[in-house]
Amino acid sequence: MKVKLDISDEYSEKTIVIQSPKDDQEVVDLVQKLESIIQELQKISGYHDDTVYQLDLTEVLFFETNDRDVYAHTSDNSYRVNQRLYELEEILPANFIRVSKSTILNLDQVRSLTRSVTGNLIEFKNSYKQVYVSRRFYKDVKIKLGKKDY
Repeated sequence: MKVKLDISDEYSEKTIVIQSPKDDQEVVDLVQKLESIIQELQKISGYHDDTVYQLDLTEVLFFETNDRDVYAHTSDNSYRVNQRLYELEEILPANFIRVSKSTILNLDQVRSLTRSVTGNLIEFKNSYKQVYVSRRFYKDVKIKLGKKDY
């Protein structure tokens, strides 16, 4: 079995391709292990009071620093996480983007981006929570959301 790695700016997301002359048990085992790893990467541990929760990244609206702690916000709660924002940036999937010095958001959970004189405001689906996008990151967020005009 050979392993090849092809890295290029042309790719918008990570893709794993298995090329095999036949569909045998080794291929089946490899696919199952890869799916298990991918599932594990889609979760993060969050702490609320004295309880540890396994949070699905799909449910996380945004990560935010508060004092010296980092919190994962869902639609109904917030959970302290052990990673720093720069560490999260390295491990989170491509649908998470930095929007300010203290915030990383999940683009899949964004309902709207409003630009006004007072700031650029993100509103989320199924939540009252909002975050501000700094001017420095606004253009990247706008491009990632695939919007032309606001």
